[in-house]
Amino acid sequence: MNWNWSVLLDPFQNFFAVLIGYLPRVVGVLILLLVAWILAKVLRSGIRKLVRASRIDQKLGKGGNVKGKNQYPVAEGAGTAVYWIVWILFILAIVEVLGVPGVLTSIAVLFEKIFAAIPNILAAVIVLAIFYFVGRLVSNLVTKFLTKIRFNELPVKLGLTKQPTEGASSPSSLVGYIVLVFIMLFAVMMAADLLHFETVNQLISNFTEFLGLVILGVIVIGVGIFVANLVANILRTGGRSQTMISFVRVFIIVLSVAIGLRAMGFANDIILLVFGLMLGAIALAAAIAFGLGGRKVAGELLERWTKSSSSNRDKTGE
Repeated sequence: MNWNWSVLLDPFQNFFAVLIGYLPRVVGVLILLLVAWILAKVLRSGIRKLVRASRIDQKLGKGGNVKGKNQYPVAEGAGTAVYWIVWILFILAIVEVLGVPGVLTSIAVLFEKIFAAIPNILAAVIVLAIFYFVGRLVSNLVTKFLTKIRFNELPVKLGLTKQPTEGASSPSSLVGYIVLVFIMLFAVMMAADLLHFETVNQLISNFTEFLGLVILGVIVIGVGIFVANLVANILRTGGRSQTMISFVRVFIIVLSVAIGLRAMGFANDIILLVFGLMLGAIALAAAIAFGLGGRKVAGELLERWTKSSSSNRDKTGE
C-alpha cells in the first residue's frame, strides 16, 4: 500500500512558504518600530530643549522651577506633539510594508484632508493670536483712558453706589473687557470663515448683534437714570415737595427702562407688560405708603363721621 505523503505535507509546506514570505515584512516592521521609538524620543527631547532655550515659557510667566515639568507647558506640549507625529508617520509606513489592502488608502485619504486643512487651521490660529494681542492692547488703552477721565465715578453720579469702584471690577475695566470680547468675537468670525464653518460664523454674528443691542439698551437706561437724578436735583433746589420729586424721578427711570428694552429688540408686548407692572407696583407702593402714613387722619375722619351720624339720629328721634 503506497501512502500519498503529499496530501499531508502540502499544507505544511504552504504554511511555511507563506510564513517565510511574511518574515521579511515582519522583520521590516520590527525595524521600523525600533527606529520610530528611537527617533520619536530623540526628537521629543530635542524639541523640548530647543523650546526651553527660546524662553517662551518664561515670557508667558512659567518656567520658574527648572525641575518641574509643569513649569514648561509649551516645551512639553511641543515635544509631545512631535513625538506622536513621528509615530503616526511610521505607522503609515508600517501599514504599507504589511500590504494591508484598503487600510492604507483610507488612512491616506484621511491624512490628505487633514493636511489640506492645516493651512487654514494655522491661518485661523494666527488670526486669533493677533486679534488677542491687539485686543489686549486696545482694552488696556481704553481702561487707562477711562480711568484718567474719571469714568469710575459714573456710578456715584448716577446714584448707584456711594464710592467709586477700583480694580478689576471698576467700570473702566468692565468697558475694557467688553471691547476685548467684541474684538475676539470678530476674530472668531474670521477664523470660522477661514475654516468654512458657516453655521458657527452665523451664530457668532447673531450673538454679536444681540450683544450690541443689549449694550445700547443699557446705555439708554443709564442715561435715563442720569437725567432722572439731574431733574430730581433741579426740583429739589427749586423747593418742590419730596413726593413730586420721587414721582418725576421714578417716571423718568421707568420710561428710560421701557425705551432701553425696546432698543434691546424685545417685543412691544413685553415692554408694555413690564411698563404696566412697574406702574402698578408704583401705584401699589404709593397706596400702601398713603395708607400707613394716613392711619391717624383716616381714624379722626372716621370718628368725625360716626359722631355726625349719631347726632343726626338723635335729632331725628326727637
